[in-house]
Amino acid sequence: MRNFIRVSVAVLAASTFMAGAADAAELITNGGFEDLSTYAAPGSHGSYAYPEGAVAGWTFYGAGLINGTTATPWFGWAPPQGFSGAQYGFVQGQGWLVQSITADVSGALQLSWLEGSRPDIFGGGYKGDQSYEVWLDTSLLGTFSTQSGQDFTLRTLSGPNVTAGNSYNLIFHGLSASDNTAFLDDVSASVSASGAVPEPATWAMLITGFGLIGAVMRRRGLATA
Repeated sequence: MRNFIRVSVAVLAASTFMAGAADAAELITNGGFEDLSTYAAPGSHGSYAYPEGAVAGWTFYGAGLINGTTATPWFGWAPPQGFSGAQYGFVQGQGWLVQSITADVSGALQLSWLEGSRPDIFGGGYKGDQSYEVWLDTSLLGTFSTQSGQDFTLRTLSGPNVTAGNSYNLIFHGLSASDNTAFLDDVSASVSASGAVPEPATWAMLITGFGLIGAVMRRRGLATA
């Protein structure tokens, strides 16, 4: 009986957790950089572009957009593997890639993205050894570095806390003084709610579950009386 009760409580707790986790909303617009063709973007060079300014969810300052299948001047002989869709963004030199996000609930901000780089195709002048920072407004969240020819790798960050209804600038800032470039793709942001109140459906599930446990315990008591 005790084992049954322990298992039932654990199942209910897990169900409540999953119900809350499933509600986390995606805050990033065009995180895969697919909503604008490189051929139509401002500053287009055909298969890559330097839009400069607000375009399709992002604001570009010395950053850009690249077609992941046709931009061979950027790939050399070995294009990076593991990106999502057909396009991705990049931060070159000391460029900035920015998006304003609005928290839907209060809690810890959860970030993830894919990071890759261009090869060293000309022996030092144009390569992928780029360091870049990730900021939320004026808070530095982390510093990352790519290596020339690096395939796309998943990066994640957790925190800081944000407040429901408030807007924040998510910033990727390049640190290289040269033409070094880091590729970014599949950028995602959501909030892990703190102290979340279960929804009505979750409350109903909890009440029903604990009612069943109570009924079993009462029967157990009568049977042993």
